[in-house]
Amino acid sequence: MDSIYKVKQITKLYQSCNKCGLPDINCICNTISKVKTKAKIWILSTEKEFYRPSNTARILKLANPEATEIYLWERTKRPEELIKNINQDIYDVYLVFPEENRDITSVKLMDNYTDKTPAFILLDGTWKEANKILRRSDYLKGLPRISLSVDFKSEYNLRRGVVEGNLCTIEAAIEVLKLNNDLENATLIKEIFDLFLSGFKAGITGQKIKK
Repeated sequence: MDSIYKVKQITKLYQSCNKCGLPDINCICNTISKVKTKAKIWILSTEKEFYRPSNTARILKLANPEATEIYLWERTKRPEELIKNINQDIYDVYLVFPEENRDITSVKLMDNYTDKTPAFILLDGTWKEANKILRRSDYLKGLPRISLSVDFKSEYNLRRGVVEGNLCTIEAAIEVLKLNNDLENATLIKEIFDLFLSGFKAGITGQKIKK
């Protein structure tokens, strides 16, 4: 997926970093501390979603580079590398997806791992986009699902029309890490997410934040 980092995004006043998505004056690529989570986090994203400056999957990859992978979802081309990983016997793979469809079996507790590495697949995009990805991706349909239940409102407010009760991609990843008892890394990623939100909002009006 790294190969599609190829153009600059533009905010109202400033060009944005083509990796973290923040206005250049608030780029955090070389300042944040990196983490390495116990679990793998695999993100399936459309190209349109990936290129939005407000995309949080890129921030997760930046913060957790060794354990996070972003795979491109295309209507006419299967993500063969992701499918290969799903089928490897070294991983316990779960799909993180809301429990709206009552005919699915949801995994609520993650205390039954073998010696395999847990791997969580997140669908990056709006609720409508995520539904489309799931509907058209047969390789996801047989996976056990994690349905997140949170008692807080999403802090992500960089776009209009965000559905109440939904979490953005990096928030969903943070909650999965908490369930996987990786609390320290979840906290560190949350701090980076907070920095991203502050930098994005400030940069649009030309303000520089302290990092």
